[in-house]
Amino acid sequence: MGSPMGSFLDSVSDHGLESDSEESQTESTQIEEDLALLEAMVSVARKSGANNFNHKRQKTSAAASPGSSTPGSDESHADDDEGEGLAAKAQYMETWETMWAKKKEFETFKENRKNERHDQIMALEKEKLELKKKDLELRQQMRDCTVMSMDISGMSETQQKYFLSLQDEIMARRFGAGSG
Repeated sequence: MGSPMGSFLDSVSDHGLESDSEESQTESTQIEEDLALLEAMVSVARKSGANNFNHKRQKTSAAASPGSSTPGSDESHADDDEGEGLAAKAQYMETWETMWAKKKEFETFKENRKNERHDQIMALEKEKLELKKKDLELRQQMRDCTVMSMDISGMSETQQKYFLSLQDEIMARRFGAGSG
């Protein structure tokens, strides 16, 4: 499609948006159909030309006024055409405004969905970090438990000092006080 609305519709269909529910999918489809209808109306309006909306009465003689007309003359038909043209233009503008509002509503809908997905991703990432933190704490507790339960009686004096200092660090970290 060559028009801006056509490229908008193409981009909407290219993104392959999937709806979470039947209602949002129906709403998206309805908006897309309405936008396609608007594009068709714009195309028809361009083909018919702008002159259809601008019927002005013209003088038939030098002495005649623009507002005078006789029944059955072309001027009386021009009045009818002018009224129809203005009504058609008003209807076109109303339809266009409605379609524009629907387009904006659809864009807002898409933005809201995008924000919801972003919020969900952020919540999952936060949960993932919390789980990772708990895992690290659990691993540290397991190492601490191993160090605290070691039998150091059969070790050399240097090794005993090393493991006693580790045990003191663990106690300080856990309870805020050392054992020696």
